[in-house]
Amino acid sequence: MSRLYLAAIGMLFAQTLAAQGTVVRPEPQLDAGRVALRDALLQFRDTLSSIDAAASRLQRDYRQASAASLLSRARVMHEACARSVRNIPPARQAVLAADATNEQRVRRRGEMVAALDQLHKSLTLCESEFAAMSRPGEAERVRGYGNDQAIRTLAALRRYERVLGTFFSALQIKVSPLGVEPRPAAG
Repeated sequence: MSRLYLAAIGMLFAQTLAAQGTVVRPEPQLDAGRVALRDALLQFRDTLSSIDAAASRLQRDYRQASAASLLSRARVMHEACARSVRNIPPARQAVLAADATNEQRVRRRGEMVAALDQLHKSLTLCESEFAAMSRPGEAERVRGYGNDQAIRTLAALRRYERVLGTFFSALQIKVSPLGVEPRPAAG
C-alpha cells in the first residue's frame, strides 16, 4: 500500500515538474544596424502621433467649433503632416540600408519601402489639402471636408503601421511601449 501511495505522489509531482520546465529565454541583443534602424523608424513613428492628435481634435469638435477654431485645427493638421513628410526621407534611407540577410527580410524591406512611398503620397496630399483649408474664409470647407480628409490620412497611417509591425517582426526587433520593463526570466 505504501509503495502505491508513494508512486501516486511521485506521479503527481512529476506532472507539475514537467509543467514548470518551460524555459523563458531573454530577447536576443540587437546588432548596431538593427538598433539604428529601430531608432530611426521609431523617431519617424513619433512624428506621426502628432497627426493622430490633430485629427482626433478635428473629429471631436468639428460640428460645434467656431470658424476660428476650425481654421486653427486645419493649420495644426497641415503642420503635423508637413513635419512628417520632412521625416520620411531619413526613415526611408534607414530601411534601404537595413541588412536583409534572407528572402523574407528582403521581401519585407520592399514592402516597407513601398509603404513609406504610399504614406509619403498620402501625407503630401494631407499637407496640401489642409494648407488650402487653413486660409481665412475656409472654415466651412474644414467643417464639411476636413473630417473626411483626416479619416483618409488616419487610414493611411494605420496601413503603414501594419507594414511596420511585420517589418519589425521579420527583423526580430521587439518594440515595447515606453516605460515597460522586460519580464524577468522564470526561475
